Amino acid sequence: MPQPVTIARFEVAKRGVLLACGLAVLLACVSPGQLARAQSPALTVKASFTGRPAITSLDRIDLRLNRPLEPAEGRLAVFIGLTDMTALFTSSVNELRYTPKFLPLPTGENPLIIYIVSPNDEWKELARFTLRVAKAQQAQPAAVPVDDANKPSEDKHNQDNGGKMGFKKFSLVPSLTLNLESQPIETHFPDSGPSNQPVFTDFSVQGTLRTDMARGPFASQTQFDFVGTSFQTKTLRYGERGDGAPQIDLSSYLMQFQLGRAKVSLGHVSFGTNRFLIDSFSSRGITVAVPINKRLDFSVTALNGTSIVGWNNFTGLDRRKHQILSTTVGYEFLPERPGGFRLETIVLHGSLLPFSNYNQGNITDAERSKGLGFRLIVSDKSQRFRADAGFARSRFNNPSDPSLDQGFEVVSIPEKGRNARYLDAGYDILRGLSLSKNMKANLTFNYRHEQVDPLFRSVVAYTQPNKIQNQFELLGSIGQINLGFSNFRFNDNLDNIPSIIKAFTRRSNFLLSAPASALFFDLMRPSSWLPTVSYTFDRTHQFAELVPTNGDFKAPQIPDQVSTNQNFAAQWQTRGWSFAYTFNHSFQDNRSDREGVPTLSTLGNVVHGFTLGVAPARSLDLNLNLSRENLNSKDSNANKDKNRDDTALRVGVSVNWRTTMNSAFAASLSNNLGRSVADLSQTSNSRDTMFDLQWSYRFAMEKSRMKKFQAQFFIRYANRYARSSSGLFRIDSLTKSQTLSAGMSFTFF
Repeated sequence: MPQPVTIARFEVAKRGVLLACGLAVLLACVSPGQLARAQSPALTVKASFTGRPAITSLDRIDLRLNRPLEPAEGRLAVFIGLTDMTALFTSSVNELRYTPKFLPLPTGENPLIIYIVSPNDEWKELARFTLRVAKAQQAQPAAVPVDDANKPSEDKHNQDNGGKMGFKKFSLVPSLTLNLESQPIETHFPDSGPSNQPVFTDFSVQGTLRTDMARGPFASQTQFDFVGTSFQTKTLRYGERGDGAPQIDLSSYLMQFQLGRAKVSLGHVSFGTNRFLIDSFSSRGITVAVPINKRLDFSVTALNGTSIVGWNNFTGLDRRKHQILSTTVGYEFLPERPGGFRLETIVLHGSLLPFSNYNQGNITDAERSKGLGFRLIVSDKSQRFRADAGFARSRFNNPSDPSLDQGFEVVSIPEKGRNARYLDAGYDILRGLSLSKNMKANLTFNYRHEQVDPLFRSVVAYTQPNKIQNQFELLGSIGQINLGFSNFRFNDNLDNIPSIIKAFTRRSNFLLSAPASALFFDLMRPSSWLPTVSYTFDRTHQFAELVPTNGDFKAPQIPDQVSTNQNFAAQWQTRGWSFAYTFNHSFQDNRSDREGVPTLSTLGNVVHGFTLGVAPARSLDLNLNLSRENLNSKDSNANKDKNRDDTALRVGVSVNWRTTMNSAFAASLSNNLGRSVADLSQTSNSRDTMFDLQWSYRFAMEKSRMKKFQAQFFIRYANRYARSSSGLFRIDSLTKSQTLSAGMSFTFF
């Protein structure tokens, strides 16, 4: 009779074999950009309002991450209901914070959703919370944050003393930062290539003045931001005014006044919720929002047509022909649950003169558009079903400009109304389904549709016209195992004009991510020797069906390309060390036919990467990065190189040593070696070496909210070496550079 221990081992082995088989099947189903990289532990979020029945509309929200977000993972996006609130959150290394001074939180029960947006603009839900916002007298008092618990509150002092100047609430918070940066030494080899500013000493200043006042039903908040510099080319409006730009300038300001539930905002504001007409367009102007009752609300704005800074055109409304006028009327069919069934109607009238944004240089033209749009937001009480649909009709006019026509006969675009529509819908098929004591299952289906007529355009909403696209997405998780599938379909030339290429795109994504301990062992006893693994697969096919007639196109010019991209990552991490391995394989197959003869044109890339991190002490971090990349291209119709092979080897070492609480050393050394071999180009080699060393010291002192001082000093040394040779062009070049720089900054108040 088998012993109990033998039976237990057999059951564990059996489960491991079954899960391994399941993993082998799922490894064919993965997509890039929709999952957190395996370079670090799984990202988690904690919300400050968790565990409280409700908060007020003016309570601060803190979202804390268990680790910093890595650049390769992308960025975070925060939604409250269906409203993107990301721009209103201030971020630090491990925290997102929203202080609703200028835009209070919506009352009622709304979902707060945090997404990870990959560099490829692929979205994945990271966390979801239920945000309950009640009236001030119904909500529990907000907990005092740890970092503010021991600080005297001037607002509290004002209230205890009956306020100041007759206001129940009065605060004036200035902030001033002085920066001094110097580069006393810079050397180059050869001497003919120094920078535009080899040796310099620059002085800059940044200032902010914030006020917050309240008395009865009236409240106001203001913020003014100033910047200044001693170096003329770094001034805020140098691109616009050149040497005439002021050295101290107004970068932004916002004044908000509230009387009861009505609000008036003046300064740098944002307006619009229709993605085709006006969607969070930001500029200087004025916005008025008036809630008529619990169901009906009304808002109107007048904005400058482009982004501006400085003291001139203070209100943003000096040029009548360079303005955006828009009105939004919203109606809540379920006032007890805002956002559950909401209809918005938006009207837009925009007129632009040929002006660019203050920080942008491009060729512009006069434009005008007017439009009407609708947006419908629907969700059930549990937020299991969510839908956001919109429609817009716009009339766009581009007046003739002789300075751009250059004497050519230009056919003007007819002013005709054109339509655009979209639908984003999602349903949680499974939500928190318990499979065991420590394992839950989730499954979500999302559908996205968008169609934009040919020649559709709005002066302040930038979308690609003449397209139709649909996307289906299925995302699921079982415990810590995440998997998903999506399919994207796109085509243009909706009018089927025979002389224009009709392009199609078909893209499929698959993804899988899981810690190995969750696959093979008990979740309650994870093993540090088993990695967190992830695999993604992406396939894209871009093609055209037919050769356009009377369009001067030939068969080899018709696109037919299949691209695949695969990523695998494994990461081990314990308290004192971490190790990660990444693998990427991408392949492009360009198919074409030249006079009946198929043309072979492929491009393949393979990358292996290793990262080792060691922390021998709490104050010391050592990191080693090693990667090897091989790029191979083949083209049977090439005039020169029909076969080319490029190899790159990268090695990097970095050290971070925190000598004291205020002092730190940082050093990094990297070396990149490149080699290229081709048919007729012969061989070329390159080497780039970079070394950086920096010491920084920080000092801070704070006695009260109005009396604080912070100083920081750094000194940095950088050394660059680059050498390249080419057998084809008989070139052998060598460049060297060294710089020594230092800087100080002082922050007051």
